[in-house]
Amino acid sequence: MDTLERFAEETACPRPIPGNRVRILDDAMRFYDALLEDIRKARNYILMEFFVFREDVISTTILDALAERAEAGVRVCVVLDYFGCLQHFEEKKRWRPMKRSYIQSYRDRGVDLVFYRRKLFFPRNHRKLTLIDGKVAYTGGMNVSDLYKNGIPGVGKFWDMHLRIEGPAVDYLYAGFARIWEECGDRPPGVTSSGMPAPCGDTPVIVLESPLPGKNPNPEELYCRLFASAEKSIRLITPYFWPTRSIRRSILAASRRGIRVELLMGANSDLPFSILAAILLHVARKLARKGYFTLHVQPGGFHHDKAVSVDGHLLTVGSYNLEYFSFRINHELGVLLDDPSIAGEFDRYFDKCIHGGG
Repeated sequence: MDTLERFAEETACPRPIPGNRVRILDDAMRFYDALLEDIRKARNYILMEFFVFREDVISTTILDALAERAEAGVRVCVVLDYFGCLQHFEEKKRWRPMKRSYIQSYRDRGVDLVFYRRKLFFPRNHRKLTLIDGKVAYTGGMNVSDLYKNGIPGVGKFWDMHLRIEGPAVDYLYAGFARIWEECGDRPPGVTSSGMPAPCGDTPVIVLESPLPGKNPNPEELYCRLFASAEKSIRLITPYFWPTRSIRRSILAASRRGIRVELLMGANSDLPFSILAAILLHVARKLARKGYFTLHVQPGGFHHDKAVSVDGHLLTVGSYNLEYFSFRINHELGVLLDDPSIAGEFDRYFDKCIHGGG
């Protein structure tokens, strides 16, 4: 807790929220199973934000569960990103975008589904968040798609990470959802905060959101300060490595202080242009040769995880990529926690990946 308190004081970010129970989910099917179980238990409301849904088996399973709860009187609000779902490119069958008739069938069943800012290309709502009855929250890097189960031909497996959170932090996450919902239409979500849940665990967390003018520092500053706080190690996983100058400098400064800095990426990418994916991996390799970090490239798939571990006890998981759009333009959401047991789970996952597992 003291570490997060110092971090909050030095960065002017939100204060740490104590008393949470956090579970790390580093397998997509475990995440979907847990999410479905909690959705089916909902009695008051389900609030959801995702960048990507597809018209496929997993998306349909989750939307069917949401519709069943809506038909039972549960308020269900869903915010999807218009461009993330590629609704306007219905002919691209490889990506199985959501057709208008498919979407309307769930609206007809009571799911209040809206798209974020259809007419503007930027900013995008890149957040991933689910809130259930003010008791449980899910956030991290995972979207909703069969790609997590089946992979992509020519790309391979998808690796990713999410968090399940119970406790007082859930109420703070509700405020962020309400803000995004109000930007999407002319109606309120129709639910109110259930009040701060009682403490149920020992993990303190800081909720990081951007952009929030006047309330949060630039996320670049938060990550730079996190790297500067390291005393032993920094471990990074990111799908798209396009670091800003300040991020590059802070990583190099940590390495020169003797901090062991490691970056994990997948050998392949989901980017539609292979030349762009190759450029991003080339940038990482070039910086590794210059001594910024040790680069681990895992063959056989694509790492969509967005996570940073510092000194074996600090861990941030969320939607932030280490690239320009996440730091400067898009709406993003992450959680910074201080818990050696949870950070230790991440480190074991990291070690398994760099040794060919995962």
